[in-house]
Amino acid sequence: MQKTIADIKKNFFSLRNGIIADSLRKLYPTGKIIYGLNVPQFMQLAKKYPKDVTLGLNLWDDKGCRESRLFSLYLIPPSELEKGNAKSMLLDVDSTEEAEFLPFRLLRHLPYARELYEELEAEQITDPLPSYCLGMFKKNLGL
Repeated sequence: MQKTIADIKKNFFSLRNGIIADSLRKLYPTGKIIYGLNVPQFMQLAKKYPKDVTLGLNLWDDKGCRESRLFSLYLIPPSELEKGNAKSMLLDVDSTEEAEFLPFRLLRHLPYARELYEELEAEQITDPLPSYCLGMFKKNLGL
């Protein structure tokens, strides 16, 4: 799996866009690697790799790289993601971009999406980014 992750990161580097990366740096904490990839690039790159929940979760855990976190959402099959992992991902978002991307790309497609939303809503999340993500999740579910 480490070889696959290294290959993915080589692709991020080869597709980097400094202009986009510079503008995105305002959204992210200091020290995060930002290559400046966009959605069409993620979609094209996702065709090269298998859908794999373990690979996707490993990329999501890479908090030091914007593209790793967002690209992971293209690799995680919704039917294979356990509810606990989905909940942890929502509570772990660290940018508005992730808070919008996670519900749209992954959470709304989960077989237990509405049930997960209701559980999280009942928890009365107060942390701003996860709370925003939960609101986006609600919107993506059409509630």
